[in-house]
Amino acid sequence: MDAWSAERLSDRAQIQEVLYRYCAAIDRIQPDALLRNVFHDDALIDKTGEPYPVGQFVEQVAARHPGVPIATHMITTFLVDFLGDDAAFVESWGLALERHPPVAPHTEAVDRVYRVRYGDLFERRGPIGWRIAKRTFVTDHVLSMIADPGLAPDLGASTRGARDRSDPLVRMRLSLGLSEA
Repeated sequence: MDAWSAERLSDRAQIQEVLYRYCAAIDRIQPDALLRNVFHDDALIDKTGEPYPVGQFVEQVAARHPGVPIATHMITTFLVDFLGDDAAFVESWGLALERHPPVAPHTEAVDRVYRVRYGDLFERRGPIGWRIAKRTFVTDHVLSMIADPGLAPDLGASTRGARDRSDPLVRMRLSLGLSEA
């Protein structure tokens, strides 16, 4: 199949949507409701050279992210190489911006910028469509800096986001009858 046919453009858009929903699932700390829909049930995650089941990764996200009060994950670039009608290798570049609370003996919060890449084997399986069957995480760089509240701009009465269902945009989505992400 031509890599740029109408069908392949549709496949690329569906894969892109899965990558974006991954970021939303992490940012909204919705591991069961959203994150599981990004991966096939038997997917493997590899962060250290030893792959483990996606269920373990979902548990790690559920345990770690409630302690991170502010987080934004982004996919910045991605390349798709089709391996057949129903399989593709997708390399994507991402950024994660996170505020971590102080950890004793320190008294300051820390802002971190993670520059990562994901190597994903995507598979299209029946009616559930494209999902990740295997993901390899690569961390290219982490920038950590003490969060200085004195440098924060005055946001006045602006609407603030949250990492749960109290987020204004999640509430708006739900009021429109849409899923959380």
